[in-house]
Amino acid sequence: MTEDHFGEEVAARYDEASAAMFAPEVVEPVVDVLADLAGDGAALEFGIGTGRIAIPLAARGVRVHGIDLSEAMLARLRAKPGAANIGVTVGDFATTRVDATFLLA
Repeated sequence: MTEDHFGEEVAARYDEASAAMFAPEVVEPVVDVLADLAGDGAALEFGIGTGRIAIPLAARGVRVHGIDLSEAMLARLRAKPGAANIGVTVGDFATTRVDATFLLA
């Protein structure tokens, strides 16, 4: 059983409340660096949340998988355009395992 630290109440307003972190001028330089680092490999994102970095990274052709403890945040991610090819695993970072190889975490 996972703990839901970022439950529906937080997930429902997360993107709006964190709008400055979602601004293209903030996200794009980060995604540029991560896409270069990932190259032809896959990326694993800890705390993938609602997909602020994962969705634009996947749009660049990087295979992305994320781990997050919050099922509510992951539901928000899954509902967004571009999220269909992003793998997600519910769990904590200390014990959750993903059966794949990543060049970037």
